[in-house]
Amino acid sequence: MGLLAELRRRNVFRVTAAYLVFAWLLLQVLDVVGPILGLPEAIARYLLFLLVVGIVPVVVVAWAFELTPEGLRREDGPHRAGVTMPRGRHRLDRVIMVGLALAVGVLLFDRFALRDDSGDAGPADETAARAPGPAAPPLAPATQKSVAALPFVAMSNGPDDDYFADGLTEEIINALTQLPDLLVTARTSAFHFKDRNLPVADIAQQLGVAHVLEGSVRRAGERLRVTAQLIRADDGFNLWSETYDRQTADSFAVQADIAEKVAHALNIYLDDALRERMHWVGTRDVEAFIAFQKGIEYYERAHREPNQISLLRQANIHFEQAIGQSPELVDAYQYHSDLYSHILLTRAAGELDGEITEDDIAQAPAALLQDYQRAARHARSAGQRGNAEFDQSLMFGHWRGLDRLGHQNVALPGCDPALWLQLVAPLSSDPQAILGAFRRMAVCDPLRMRPMVHSVGILVWLGRIDEAVDMARQSLSMAEHPSLSRHLALGLALRGDTDEAVAMANSVIREEDELLRVRAMLSAVRGDAAAAKRYQVDFLGKYGPNDRETLIMEAAQGNRGEANRLAAAIDARPFGHVVLLQAIYDCLCGAPFDLGAAPEFAGLLVESGLDWPPPRPGAFPLKDW
Repeated sequence: MGLLAELRRRNVFRVTAAYLVFAWLLLQVLDVVGPILGLPEAIARYLLFLLVVGIVPVVVVAWAFELTPEGLRREDGPHRAGVTMPRGRHRLDRVIMVGLALAVGVLLFDRFALRDDSGDAGPADETAARAPGPAAPPLAPATQKSVAALPFVAMSNGPDDDYFADGLTEEIINALTQLPDLLVTARTSAFHFKDRNLPVADIAQQLGVAHVLEGSVRRAGERLRVTAQLIRADDGFNLWSETYDRQTADSFAVQADIAEKVAHALNIYLDDALRERMHWVGTRDVEAFIAFQKGIEYYERAHREPNQISLLRQANIHFEQAIGQSPELVDAYQYHSDLYSHILLTRAAGELDGEITEDDIAQAPAALLQDYQRAARHARSAGQRGNAEFDQSLMFGHWRGLDRLGHQNVALPGCDPALWLQLVAPLSSDPQAILGAFRRMAVCDPLRMRPMVHSVGILVWLGRIDEAVDMARQSLSMAEHPSLSRHLALGLALRGDTDEAVAMANSVIREEDELLRVRAMLSAVRGDAAAAKRYQVDFLGKYGPNDRETLIMEAAQGNRGEANRLAAAIDARPFGHVVLLQAIYDCLCGAPFDLGAAPEFAGLLVESGLDWPPPRPGAFPLKDW
């Protein structure tokens, strides 16, 4: 007890407490400003080591010296036992209080300023905020067990940090989709809100979900800080939040833990099998999902910009890097295959594209087949495997039982049907089931254009034209898409509103090539053969040969002989059977050619189980066959 009294008299405890407060404060400041300044991770480790070692000389100095108004004075020793030192004690108390106040300030700054946790809107980059697009009503009332994981915000400025944050978000989405009791918004719709400063309630309404998961990612070397919070949309209540300070290599454990905590917060039971699936879905390689995100960026640009082939080549460089690092990354094979599909179908349609070489044509079939086979081999679900098998069968002309295979694909679990499934809808024995698959996809991915476009197209084929027109208008209020505009124009014309169809096309369709094609079709529906031919000639004169589009326009004008000649030319080319399916699907005019004109296509059709001829959803007065 005498030693403890002497330690208190000499202020050793107070000095030690002040040292620990300021040591902790220094480490917190470094943790906050280190990533901003780009300081190496080793500095934090060295500083911690020095602070731990430094406590020994601090204790020694506190024992041997006294803090006085004149500065440090040597303590005379044990003979002064019982003598208090109030002057130094009061100063140390003030030092400790100032240190604690600064510590609280640092915590608040890190919590609110750097993370931008505003209580309901979550992290956002104000300088990058964009004006929101038109709000869309939810497709259905939100189920309580539904969530959208918004793109996590990259809070550091490394060259790949934004891609890393996107990859982390996508892996969380992949993990959550393993839960059959949870509706999870797919990537395309969730990423629609990237860099947009919208209230959580508005986002949830557009996506048709009851909860939103958002967060931020900060990287500094191998150090990683991830924050996440789950928000109930109707009242902004924070159901769960957590901050993870880990190594970058531990990001997979972080994303799995976030997915588990979300499931727990939404009262979803996790057995060992589900937990195992959540932990092992996606890729386990950081470089792989960074490369994958870069590939997606080029892929999406390729479907918005004119130089499509060159952009798809750039995308494939990154997809190949991702596949090399992580061969089990199934989605990368589907994206990677798109280049080869475009090469083969462009040539089969008789189009000229200066970016496509003869070497491309020679190598594309083997490359496409390899992508399908690898996707099936590495598939983690029956849905992924079924998609790869259906697309491979349709593309490579393995049509035995194709109609049955399409029905099996529709029945598989998951939200993403096979890439080419819509092409068999006009000939399917159950097109309503295929429509159901795309409507299910729209629930999971409500802002993605693919389910909107093909739902409208199939509705027209089913003769439900009023429903198709309404859906097309609602979809176009969210985003432009040439196929939606075409379907809306033709739907209006087929139900007799030709003047409205022409006005709509002239005001909405921005691409001249698409506008010329639509004008040609609308003229044919109006029975104006001269105008239809004039628009067709203008299109071919400006954009070169295109046997698929010419076949559609000639069929709509009733020129049976010319339509059959074009069908025969397409049928004779490799992969021409796919182009003929495209022509049937886009024409919306029944059979655009006689089956006898396309013997290769006819042979495949016999063993497919598909119906012929396709139905005729509306009147084309120039076409009497």
